[in-house]
Amino acid sequence: MNTTSIDFRFLLDCDTSPLIIFDHKGRILWLNEAAEILLGYADHRELFEMALAHAPRDFGHQTTLRELHYRQLSFYAFQVAYNSEEWIALRLFYRPKAKEERHLDPDKLLPTDVNLLLEAAIGMFRMQHDRPLRLLADQDLPQLRIDQNSFSKLLRKVLESFREAEAIQASLKMTIGEFIRIDGKRYPILRLKLQADRRITREDAAIEELANSLQILAFCEPDSVVLDIPFIR
Repeated sequence: MNTTSIDFRFLLDCDTSPLIIFDHKGRILWLNEAAEILLGYADHRELFEMALAHAPRDFGHQTTLRELHYRQLSFYAFQVAYNSEEWIALRLFYRPKAKEERHLDPDKLLPTDVNLLLEAAIGMFRMQHDRPLRLLADQDLPQLRIDQNSFSKLLRKVLESFREAEAIQASLKMTIGEFIRIDGKRYPILRLKLQADRRITREDAAIEELANSLQILAFCEPDSVVLDIPFIR
């Protein structure tokens, strides 16, 4: 069989490793489906700069072992390749994950207006701390099922970590095309993001542990916290 008949581009698009091809100015010439997901969390200019910084001196390819984390995406290495001055390719390699079993009994959870819980937590925070907080939320969200007491506690812990910030930006919205898998079922993600100039991080382990008990994915950074909440009806 002649290899010229093989659709290599199709194979690369099916690859689970993100692959991005940049031109010499950092514009994206092509990317596969896995890279489209990555760019939902990573800035393409930073990825381009990383590719330039770790490119081989001459035409060819070079693999660098380095831990990279973009929210829930974790990589253990990346490869830079080029054979022209007009383009450069970056490929990242996922760190294998141990299979995590997540279990949930929706019947034990109460239908909840998450906006009301969030507004109550923000109201308590404002009573204790004089910090500007701007919230952008979809007020038309339908109710979801959640452990109300534990979720309110989680919100208070997250907000308290911003008590020394100058100003806080918060947003609550449904994501598109992203899911959390629990008991073999896929649930849409309701994403709460809080960001500021700085944050107290010493309680991050407690935040992540409490979030995990609620089947919520928590991503704590020095200036932000993101909660990916399974939208259970």
